[in-house]
Amino acid sequence: MRLGILGLPQSGKTTIFRAAAGSFASAEEKTGSLRRAVVKVPDERLAVLQKIFASPKITPAQVEYLDLAFDLREREGRQSDLERLLNELKTAAALLLVVRNFELAGLPAEPQKELDTLHEEMILSDLAMVERRLERLEKEVKKGKLPKEGELETLYRARELLEAGQPLRVDQGLRTNPLLRGYTFLSIKPLLVVINTGEEDEIPTLELPPGAEAVAIKGRLEADLIEMTPEEADLFREEYGLSEPALPLLIRKSFEILDLICFFTGGEKETRAWPVPRGTKAVKAAGTIHSDMERGFIRAEVIGYEELVALGSYQAAQKAGKIRLEGKDYEVKDGDVILFRFSI
Repeated sequence: MRLGILGLPQSGKTTIFRAAAGSFASAEEKTGSLRRAVVKVPDERLAVLQKIFASPKITPAQVEYLDLAFDLREREGRQSDLERLLNELKTAAALLLVVRNFELAGLPAEPQKELDTLHEEMILSDLAMVERRLERLEKEVKKGKLPKEGELETLYRARELLEAGQPLRVDQGLRTNPLLRGYTFLSIKPLLVVINTGEEDEIPTLELPPGAEAVAIKGRLEADLIEMTPEEADLFREEYGLSEPALPLLIRKSFEILDLICFFTGGEKETRAWPVPRGTKAVKAAGTIHSDMERGFIRAEVIGYEELVALGSYQAAQKAGKIRLEGKDYEVKDGDVILFRFSI
């Protein structure tokens, strides 16, 4: 799962990036105006399952964060930079939009204004892309070259929404339309607004764009806590009333806006977490592990995490007849522990 972090200059988005990556980053790099970090998703269930399966290692789910140093307001004359930004975001599953909620060099916090500005620029960027494509297609039609079936109608609908100031994510048909997969529309992606708040600042109630959610993070404090021991960090979080570190909070919120769940596999080699969209069928879940499993799917042997932990071992669960045999159309649930049987 890849998440892009956007924000105006001085919003603290790089601080949020540091707080998000923290000590969980398994790899971090900077290339030009792009910072990238691959983060292991903390999940307490993995350690418990590792003991049950006596696995030598655990493999958590991973999130890749992209911190993009580009001001969307400066598109004029910087089209090549914008295209590079959009190319990086092409495979991002969602966007984190950081707004400043702390005083900076005497400048008051204006999180609502920043949010409105950024979201408007996202819509304008998408609208410009739609209009360029429509202009090209309409010229081709005049020359007798027909576009893909439904492409013009789809883009007309997108333009209608964008001209009305609406993000593309509000239209379910557009969100899932395969004709738009080759585009990098910003307003079509799930959006999490990150309110970057000072240590003593009150958290405002923002008027969010349609389909967006918000979370407040004390970015500078969280970035400082990374440098402390876990014991010291816990004391500071308690003092400031923070119920959990920034990373698990951001990941949980990211999973929510993407409607993702995790299932687990375990065995003599490793115990592993696999994130999939809610409602994923067993055969497709098998395919996230390996395409051969999907192609040769026979059945899924399933038990819920809580039930397995209560029984104490996989062998005990088998003996008690608690391992369910499910077919291709079974909808995987969060916390399912699954053994896939397949043949090719």
